[in-house]
Amino acid sequence: QPYRAEYESLFGPLPDLSDPARFPPQAGPVDDAAAKAAWEAMAPADRDAVNRVFANMGKAIAAYERQIMPGPSRFDSYVAGVLQDDAAAQKALLPDEIAGLRLFIGRANCTQCHNGPLFTNNSFHATGVPPRAGLPRDVGRAKGARDVQADEFNCLSKFSDAGQDDCQELLFMTVSGPELIGQFKPPTLRNIAENAPYMHAGQFATLREALDHYNTAPAGPFNHTDLKPLNLTDKELGQLE
Repeated sequence: QPYRAEYESLFGPLPDLSDPARFPPQAGPVDDAAAKAAWEAMAPADRDAVNRVFANMGKAIAAYERQIMPGPSRFDSYVAGVLQDDAAAQKALLPDEIAGLRLFIGRANCTQCHNGPLFTNNSFHATGVPPRAGLPRDVGRAKGARDVQADEFNCLSKFSDAGQDDCQELLFMTVSGPELIGQFKPPTLRNIAENAPYMHAGQFATLREALDHYNTAPAGPFNHTDLKPLNLTDKELGQLE
């Protein structure tokens, strides 16, 4: 109830969920058998009413998250210095860091995936990352693409505010093929040193472990990778790190 006024100012009146016969307190499309059975026993219109509230809450959270921007960094100061030919500002990075940056945009080929202001191209790549012990086998985009296409909350769903022309990625994305197996989206590298562990399931504890993986480019659990060995020296890996 504390968010009722804020919710209704954006999305209109909340549905009346007070009747426990229509809206059981423990019901949902979840793994719990009792809750799932109670959810499936609800009228379709009542399930839609609950789903719409959850979808609207998700939109509000997403709108807030889109406003969270990284603060200025030494890297940004260095880039501004280069663009403005300001030698003093270029001292924001140490010589080894500048050498690492040159590797990053050059021979290390990092910008193939990590480019743009957020250092991610928001695409998907197979990088041969090993599985993490104790977790189910994860085939990445090969399953994710099918899941998002079938998701009742996707861009084209009745809960979406987007028009059909706003959902081109969903309409035209590839949903099958061996190349999708083991593909994952590269994350932003902003503040990456503070965000260990690394990879989609935290397989690598340190940046150096991640760099060693890219340097050797193993084929990984699915016996294919988009990577090629970099053959960087220990000093060069240190500069990248």
